[in-house]
Amino acid sequence: MGETMQRIFVLAAVAASLAAGPASAQALQVSYPGDASMDCAALSTEASRMDQVMADANAQVGKANGTAQGAGLASTVAVEGMLRTGVLGRVPGAGMFANNMANAAKQRAAQVQAQAQETIQTATTRKALLAGLYSGKGCDAAPAAPAPAPSGF
Repeated sequence: MGETMQRIFVLAAVAASLAAGPASAQALQVSYPGDASMDCAALSTEASRMDQVMADANAQVGKANGTAQGAGLASTVAVEGMLRTGVLGRVPGAGMFANNMANAAKQRAAQVQAQAQETIQTATTRKALLAGLYSGKGCDAAPAAPAPAPSGF
């Protein structure tokens, strides 16, 4: 019973730490006070940063979903192992504990997905605002052609 229980508690501790996840960063805003004063290069750089923010949000969703799937699999394996070794009958609540850890990971994945969707929507709106500023400043305009020199006669 000792080694099997240790494995179960290690799996539970790993699932709990994965379910907790990192603290969220400061929320992204659609606009900031200095946006209108940015030059063309700064606007372009910030628009590229929004692309990276969206890619990072999508990666977080994938990671959270993978963690939830892993926790669910670990819970299933742990419960099956406890059934085979008879631990489940000797340790009341062990199976429920393993299932609760898997459910916590699934809930965390849903939270991450909702937060990522909000971040992606904000970044998309911000990128559109930056594109408007970029266009309004004439950043897309071709440089003016030099005026033809007046011909003498």
